[in-house]
Amino acid sequence: MDDETFIFGSFRLVPAQRTLLDDGKPLRLGSRALDILTTLVEHAGETISKEQLIAHAWPDTVVDDGALRVHVASLRKALGDGRAGRRYVANNPGRGYAFVAPVTRELGRPTTAQRRLAIYRPR
Repeated sequence: MDDETFIFGSFRLVPAQRTLLDDGKPLRLGSRALDILTTLVEHAGETISKEQLIAHAWPDTVVDDGALRVHVASLRKALGDGRAGRRYVANNPGRGYAFVAPVTRELGRPTTAQRRLAIYRPR
């Protein structure tokens, strides 16, 4: 859906606008890292294979796992993953990556808490 916003921690991700906000302030993130983040957040709680992430972030281009690792590392740094107990992106060795933080999806222009739909909350 074009008007979805994903909320996790202090972040708001608006894929249709290719925007990531941290406490309301735009966060600079490379386009590949943003593509990877969007894929992971849209499938929060699921392990996404390296091949799937590469195909999404680099369509019609051949790249190796090293490029993916570099962009995931930059994404983790931008999110502050691992600092102050925050955890967003987990590596599942041999399988891929998963977004592990609680995510809330807002549809449309939410005006009340009723328009929020929780899509993933880790146990």
